[in-house]
Amino acid sequence: MSCMLFARTVAMRISGTRRLFSSNVTNDLKRSKFYINVEKTNEAYLRYSIDVNHNVINLEHTFVPDAGKGKGIGKMLAQAAFQYAIEHNLKVKLECDFTVKYYRDNETKYKEYVLQ
Repeated sequence: MSCMLFARTVAMRISGTRRLFSSNVTNDLKRSKFYINVEKTNEAYLRYSIDVNHNVINLEHTFVPDAGKGKGIGKMLAQAAFQYAIEHNLKVKLECDFTVKYYRDNETKYKEYVLQ
């Protein structure tokens, strides 16, 4: 999938989930995770929590099963999380090593949104 296609993501709210259609990333609000189904029984995910008192989304843990490694799935999850934070005026707290790396690779784009 091209970065251009992902950049034009169309979002739609569906009963407790938010699906980003161009990347197949779903935000499961009840389970507090962005996920992508990699296989019928496996999902890649980025788990988060939201501190509503401080308008902060904590990006806690990213997991990609072996079948999805090396395919840019972690980057899609991180990009979806940052996009969600921006759309909802949330600051981002990076607790996950993968999201720290993703942020460093995209610092100019996201610097104003990340708590230092």
